[in-house]
Amino acid sequence: MSGGASAGGSENTGGAGSGAGGMDGVGGEPSGTGGADPVDEKAPPKPSKGCNKANPQTGSSGSPLNVSNHQYYVKLPTNYDPSKPYPTLIMFNPTGNPISWAENSAGYEKNEAKDKAIRVYPHPANSNSGWGAGDVSFFAPFYEKITGDYCIDENRVFAAGESSGGDFASILGCEHADKVRAIAPCATKNVPQYQLNPATRNCTGQVAAIIIHGKNDSVVGSENGPKTRDFYTALNHCGKDATPVEGYTDPQSNCVLFEGCDDGYPVYWCQHTDPEYSGTNHGWPKFAANMTWKVFSEY
Repeated sequence: MSGGASAGGSENTGGAGSGAGGMDGVGGEPSGTGGADPVDEKAPPKPSKGCNKANPQTGSSGSPLNVSNHQYYVKLPTNYDPSKPYPTLIMFNPTGNPISWAENSAGYEKNEAKDKAIRVYPHPANSNSGWGAGDVSFFAPFYEKITGDYCIDENRVFAAGESSGGDFASILGCEHADKVRAIAPCATKNVPQYQLNPATRNCTGQVAAIIIHGKNDSVVGSENGPKTRDFYTALNHCGKDATPVEGYTDPQSNCVLFEGCDDGYPVYWCQHTDPEYSGTNHGWPKFAANMTWKVFSEY
């Protein structure tokens, strides 16, 4: 198939995705031709302060931990070694869902991330309104807490999210690019306090980005997904052409990799038709966990 950046996307409020595990197109190799390599030479691990800390508290969905008026809990990889720095995946859940949503529905507990990464599941201060501008100040103390408690590779911290959680992952990709290496926001909207304009945002750096949005999102429409995409293609100086991602070319994933992005800062765009979230095409699609983890694990 030939390249070409897709258009269309969506605004996002609340909503929920569900469904994890596989689908047609899962497990493919996120690779493309004609642009910069998705990943430049790997940075060495950067152990956090929490390395060698014995028996850290992890909490659970039923008994979460707290920092800055936000609940969270942590899932450690199989055979966790406190002296080994691990890549860390933070998944922000959608509005109106329980703290357990990401663990149960995002899919990272059913793929290689379970054995290879620390998974962190935070909850917005107000579940009914979801993640927003008022939550941004929580991230720095939250990051300080988790890097102080667990052996995290600070060069490999990844943020993903769906609906308002996707908004938040996208915000972090600019405001906290010094802490986050790559992001995977799904079903996003433009948060007024954080306009999608790289010229005025004063981002703290760059991140690799996987932008996921339903082509027919009936919850929030199709306006703002491409705005998030365009923000990151501009930030990472990508070209306009894009190449299909091997293994993710079916309509329910439909991922492309933009060409010409700055080395190590690729931008993927997945404008899918997966009917997740009660057939609205607004949810976290089935392919997302495996596709995003494959990209994240390349770092």
